[in-house]
Amino acid sequence: MSNAAALPHTGDLYDDEATPHGVMPGTVRGARLIAAVAAAVGVVLIAITVALGGSLGALLAGYLPSFALVPLVLLFRQAGDLVRKAAIGVAVLALLVSSTGILTGLPPGAVGIVANAAVAGLLLRPSARSWFLRER
Repeated sequence: MSNAAALPHTGDLYDDEATPHGVMPGTVRGARLIAAVAAAVGVVLIAITVALGGSLGALLAGYLPSFALVPLVLLFRQAGDLVRKAAIGVAVLALLVSSTGILTGLPPGAVGIVANAAVAGLLLRPSARSWFLRER
């Protein structure tokens, strides 16, 4: 027997993911995971830089917007649409900051661009919007 029968049909042709009530859609879970991994990579690179006695200024500046996403993604389960919009804004800012890394050769560079674009893109999906607008 298929799980498709257990999923509610919303009737919305633009809904990209049907999930049972109360279950966080994959788009939101994916955005959380990508943001957490991007921040974790930043922490590891900073720890390596400190251990090797390198300069932290540009590295911290490059990862600061990614670190700012962490408190927002921790609120995804209980927060409303304002948190989604703030996370999209911070992800776009992190994307722009990451793009300077390509010019300077510093992290996060292209990886930061891809990761933050993915976070923003996933949070712009209809299923993510529905999750944050749901009744609590």
